Amino acid sequence: MSAGSASPGALPSTGERTLPLPSGLLTSVAGPVAPLSGLSAVTGWSADVPALVVVSVVSAAYLLAVRRAGTRGVPWSATASAWFLIGGMGSLLVVTCSFLGTYSRVLFWPLAVQDVLFVTLVPVGMTLGRPLALWRTVCPQRDTRLRLPSALRSLFGFPLTGSVLAVVLLLLVYTTGWDQARLEHPALLALTRLLLLAAGCSFLWPLIGVDDGTGHTSYPLRALIAFVDGLLDALPGLAVLGTGHVIAAGYYSRVARTWGPTLPEAQKTGGTAMIVLSEIVGLPALLALLVAWVRRDAQQARDVDAALDVIDAAEMAARGATGPEGDVLHRPWWEVDPGPLADRAARYQRRPDG
Repeated sequence: MSAGSASPGALPSTGERTLPLPSGLLTSVAGPVAPLSGLSAVTGWSADVPALVVVSVVSAAYLLAVRRAGTRGVPWSATASAWFLIGGMGSLLVVTCSFLGTYSRVLFWPLAVQDVLFVTLVPVGMTLGRPLALWRTVCPQRDTRLRLPSALRSLFGFPLTGSVLAVVLLLLVYTTGWDQARLEHPALLALTRLLLLAAGCSFLWPLIGVDDGTGHTSYPLRALIAFVDGLLDALPGLAVLGTGHVIAAGYYSRVARTWGPTLPEAQKTGGTAMIVLSEIVGLPALLALLVAWVRRDAQQARDVDAALDVIDAAEMAARGATGPEGDVLHRPWWEVDPGPLADRAARYQRRPDG
């Protein structure tokens, strides 16, 4: 290129030094990466050492807990293990080590996609893996409850709290200088990941409610919150699209890139991807919620049937009475089914006659 021409992905020169293109997500190894294309999107994997260490340690701890549960005579669900190891830890590796990680410090939109997946996709597998229930199975003698004041436990046990936290966190990242700071400081980038992942878990854990000690909110209210969350999730993407300047321009203008979209184009792509992905990737969480709801209702029906069978057996043994057709006389359903009718019937039966 001639000295007077500008690269398609850079702003006018500010006289600052040019940053080398990193070959990994959290490292800053000198040397350019190949232009992003369909082929490089498939082959452009890189080793994200911090993510590999975290996944290895957490997965080993989970498998060790599964083994100890088996030695205690409590076989652990293979489905839950697959959700945690493949759906949770596996998706974490894909998000960090695929081309999204390789190009996350080169282009705006891969990092934006990463942020959304940390909040929406990775926590789904971790939640359905039921690590809290596994921990309590392995260590039943320990009190694993979070020791917080009751007001805080109620606040963070409400799914909408986690949803608002995730949205506010993303808005802060993209509307302040946070985005440029994390691009220039790998430690802050790692901390941002952890915060996004924690915010996503704080929403999905009480929303799905399949783990021990979670899911105290009624299912109809959870479904309403899931709908509201779908609306809130669009706010960060809209903020990215609506801003009148290039986010983290001071960083991206110093990246030595002579290919790909311009900075405003990459930002527009990232904002659009954030809106679309936040709605599409949220579907697995909604599906998991519906499945948990159906299972809860089925379990309640089995519990009621079992209780009625006990009542029938007791009455048959106590009375031994039969009707004209030889059928055992049963109490009407409104006297035995749990609810206000049964309570009222019991109250009336305790009144003295006449």
